[in-house]
Amino acid sequence: MFRILSDNARNKKIVLPGSKSVTHRILILASLNDGTTEILNPLYSEDTEITINALRSFGAEIETRENKIFVSGSIGKVVDNKIFLGNSGSSARFLIPLVKFLDKEIYFYGSDELYKRPFAELFALLEKIGYKIESKNNSLPATVFPPDNILTDKIETEKLPSSQIISGLMMAFAKSEKGLKLKAKEKIPSFPYVKMTSQLMRRLDLRNNIAEDEIEVFPNRKINYEWKFSCERDLSAASYWVAYALINNVKVTFENLLLPSLQGDEAIFEIAEKIGGKVKLNRSGAEVSGKISRGLIYDCEDIPDIVPTLAVMGVFAPEKFVLKNVSRLKYKESDRINSVVENIAALGGKCEYVEPDLIVYPQKNYNGATIKTFNDHRIAMSFAIAGTKIKNVIIDKPDVVEKSYPNFWKDFTEFEDVG
Repeated sequence: MFRILSDNARNKKIVLPGSKSVTHRILILASLNDGTTEILNPLYSEDTEITINALRSFGAEIETRENKIFVSGSIGKVVDNKIFLGNSGSSARFLIPLVKFLDKEIYFYGSDELYKRPFAELFALLEKIGYKIESKNNSLPATVFPPDNILTDKIETEKLPSSQIISGLMMAFAKSEKGLKLKAKEKIPSFPYVKMTSQLMRRLDLRNNIAEDEIEVFPNRKINYEWKFSCERDLSAASYWVAYALINNVKVTFENLLLPSLQGDEAIFEIAEKIGGKVKLNRSGAEVSGKISRGLIYDCEDIPDIVPTLAVMGVFAPEKFVLKNVSRLKYKESDRINSVVENIAALGGKCEYVEPDLIVYPQKNYNGATIKTFNDHRIAMSFAIAGTKIKNVIIDKPDVVEKSYPNFWKDFTEFEDVG
């Protein structure tokens, strides 16, 4: 456990890790490339290691160096057909569709927390396409068999799948004879993540068209390129340091950060200005300073990963924060709605979920507490920032940050190990 040292904030310079979302996607696409892919500035974390190990088991040749990954030889010949996914929902949703390229079935398993997450939408779509899936309770663990043939490349769906499912299908069908068309009757949730996948594929000359309710991926029978790609810095991770700056009225400078970004979480800089902060962009990064001087009403459907950070910022605002359309946070690494509400209450704060919105009501006084991370990296990092202003905040499982930001505590530094 770590006790956060409060009233010790100072100006910081931060070099963010590579984006987890981008690293996952470029690894998947590189594994379909018969040429060689050089990936610069990847994120090495618990989740991306799961993806790398799985792709190696699928037959890809992957060499990792300090700040580079080389992928050569596409997947196909299975080395190990038992794939451990930990608690990585993104790895699961990106890897499972790739079974169509493999020479044998794959057994996917993971942590108990992963089994609580929904996979019925993914399985239903894959079975419609022609995959055979054996599972209990329509979830993981599951055995997925390569389809003998693709039954359809045109899918219409009533219930909207998650953005990760759509991204996984888009990437898998980038290498196919017919491509893929997917039509939904409503707006696709967390659409910026689908847009990220689309723009990344286009940068790699993999053609596609997207709208908020329709996706088309054009066929490529073979992908054979020499790709060199540099991952963006992680803007979900940037949210913690934006909160750090504005909660403590200090300056945080982000180095080697290029904007605009593929990532929807770039919105954190717009939000910072809306609540009273100052944001300066330059060629080499960004600078955030000032303090929270206003409340916030913001639609968070497209930025679910930074909602815990925004909720913590709301604790220190002069007016309430209304974080709209957050219902899908129930199905992340933890039930993040419950995780946020319970931990804010433990600090003496007030936060309630009025479906589909999360509302934070600032209080005059707060008290220290042990924060339950619920094995969720974003809960640990968000509430560590709260501890810079509230005395005696203890993070119960600090190592969960390994999932997406292994150097978080090194960058943070203002804590003591209390066992």
